[in-house]
Amino acid sequence: MEYFWNLINYICGVWIISRDDVLVIEDRRPTLRTTLSFGALFVIVVMAVWSWLTKSLKLDEISIPFIVVVIAVAAFFAVKDNFREVYVFNKKTDTYTFTRQSVLHKDVLEGSASQFRAVQVERRRTEGNSDQFDTEKYMVALLMQGMLLGQSDTQILRENPPLLNSLAAEKRIANAIAKFLDIPRQGVVDVI
Repeated sequence: MEYFWNLINYICGVWIISRDDVLVIEDRRPTLRTTLSFGALFVIVVMAVWSWLTKSLKLDEISIPFIVVVIAVAAFFAVKDNFREVYVFNKKTDTYTFTRQSVLHKDVLEGSASQFRAVQVERRRTEGNSDQFDTEKYMVALLMQGMLLGQSDTQILRENPPLLNSLAAEKRIANAIAKFLDIPRQGVVDVI
C-alpha cells in the first residue's frame, strides 16, 4: 500500500526545487472535480468497450446521443480545471511567475517578489448539515506590502483546493517560500 501512495505522490504531488537564486514549486495535485471527471470518463469507456466486446451494446437513436453527451460533459470538466500550477520565484530579477495550466487555457501572473511581506497557510472550514460532514481546506497565501487599486492584499496560490489537500503539503510550500524570500511565516490562520 505504501508503494501505491508513493506512486500517487510522485504523479500528483508537490515538487519544490531551489537552485541558486530560483525557487520552483510545481503542484500537480488535481482538483476533486477533475479527478471525478477522469474517473467517469474511464468508467464510461470501459463500459462501452465491454458492452461492444460482449455484443450487449445496442446502438440506437437513444444510446448513441446519451453516450456522446455523457462523454462530452465528463471530458469538458476533465480539461477545464487546472491540472498543474507552477510558482517560480527569482531573487536575481526580483520577480515571481505563477502559472495555472489546464488543457484549455494557461494563466500567467507576474510581478515583483519583493512586494510579499509574509506567507501564511489559510484554513477554510465548511460546516456540513445532517447529510454532510465538516471539511477543512488549506491554502497558501502570500501577504503583500500594500494594495494596488482593485487588488487584494493577499495572493492565494491555489484558488481551487486540490483533492489531496493537506496541512503538511501546504506547510511545506509555505516554509519553502518563507525561507527562500526571507519573509516571516505567520502559521495557520482561520479564514471565514
